[in-house]
Amino acid sequence: MNQKIMSIFIIGSFLLAFGATSGCIEIPYGASYSCDSLNLGKIDLDDIIKKANNAGYSVEHKVTYLGGLQPEFPIEGLNEKIGNDYKIATVHYFYNDIGLVLSLNEVPQRENSATLTFRGSNDIPLGQKVPDDWVTEMLMISFDMNRQDAGNYVASLKNDLKLENGQTNEPVMVWIENGDTIESKIGNAKVWISEKSDINSIYDYLEDESTNSSLYFNYPGSCSEDFFNGTEKIGSIDYILPLITVTRINGDHTYRLNIDDNGTVSITVKLKEIEKEIPEREYKAVLKEMFVDLGFSPGLVDEFEFNYDPYH
Repeated sequence: MNQKIMSIFIIGSFLLAFGATSGCIEIPYGASYSCDSLNLGKIDLDDIIKKANNAGYSVEHKVTYLGGLQPEFPIEGLNEKIGNDYKIATVHYFYNDIGLVLSLNEVPQRENSATLTFRGSNDIPLGQKVPDDWVTEMLMISFDMNRQDAGNYVASLKNDLKLENGQTNEPVMVWIENGDTIESKIGNAKVWISEKSDINSIYDYLEDESTNSSLYFNYPGSCSEDFFNGTEKIGSIDYILPLITVTRINGDHTYRLNIDDNGTVSITVKLKEIEKEIPEREYKAVLKEMFVDLGFSPGLVDEFEFNYDPYH
């Protein structure tokens, strides 16, 4: 594999679901306390749901994004890391900061729907060469398609790049094939793709090309895995995980915990009035009660750093 940077993204539709109706009365305006996510370690989400129901809390099942795809066959090593109830949201192959973006959505009329976007960024060195053969190989790895079909998509992307040339003064990307140079001044082209994606092939490729990988948690419902060959990052995958929201209404305040299957937790405390404040010890006392009810140590609440917003 050419060890330069290129990205292919497999993205479910980026529709955040955290604002969905929760089954409790939602306060549309008012001050709030919120914090960054923390991973509390592997948990039994079914057990958390049972305990939340027993405590009288509202429990809602959610997804971070509507979209993403599951592999056709179980990925054994991955299942050991994050379980088997996940979807692939985004995949990146790296080639000098130039990206081929793949958006996948489950569509009722057909098995899946994909768009393919070739994209440059502002910090790409001018004159950057992107080999057609390399892009073609990445398409063949990622989809159920032969070399001729992949080449046709590459040609469609290049044709779209030609149409984009008049929009800015400075090119950010140059694509070279057989001695012909095409400059894209905004580095952006898009085509629809109909072939079925091959999630298992994508994962096998990154695993085979890498010497090590690292898994990290972003926020409830999302974690990522980076793949390295030595010290060089060659790719990454973002995963969608099962997620629940546990809600308790205490007086005029709403306490909400987002929790995913791998123990990543975020907290929001919503107040009824804008610019209203309550003592830290007050809202932390309620949260510690919730943590105890859900089977967490109450002391974990003190590890979260809360930020105050007077209006949202």
